Amino acid sequence: MEDWVHNYVKTYTSCQCNKTGRHAKYRTLKPLDIPYSLWTHIAMDFITDLLDVKGYTRTWVIVDRFSKMAHFIPLKKTTAPQLADAFIKEVWQLHGLPKSIISDRDLLFVSKFWDAIVKLLDISTDKSTPYYPQTDG
Repeated sequence: MEDWVHNYVKTYTSCQCNKTGRHAKYRTLKPLDIPYSLWTHIAMDFITDLLDVKGYTRTWVIVDRFSKMAHFIPLKKTTAPQLADAFIKEVWQLHGLPKSIISDRDLLFVSKFWDAIVKLLDISTDKSTPYYPQTDG
């Protein structure tokens, strides 16, 4: 009897249309800032698990949010130093450093990626201790 009731409710249109949602409330959407010039605001993501073509199985997609122009960079691996090298050669060399980057990667990846970019650009980073006035003047 329980299976019959479950199947009846599952297939009965009125029950499905009037069902109360049990998920968490949706948050308000915060729209992205509108870009004002070329390559100042970019978005990036990866296409993975592609067919192997000469060892390349991934594609890194970097899109300019203003013009929608994109770079499709083939990759063999996705380690932070290799991505930083590809970013310098394919994006920074042509368009300079952007003001903002949208990415769904975690903070550890972003940190390693920027450390690798700073190293490739030969920028020195001197880290300080928070709440210690002697280190930052």
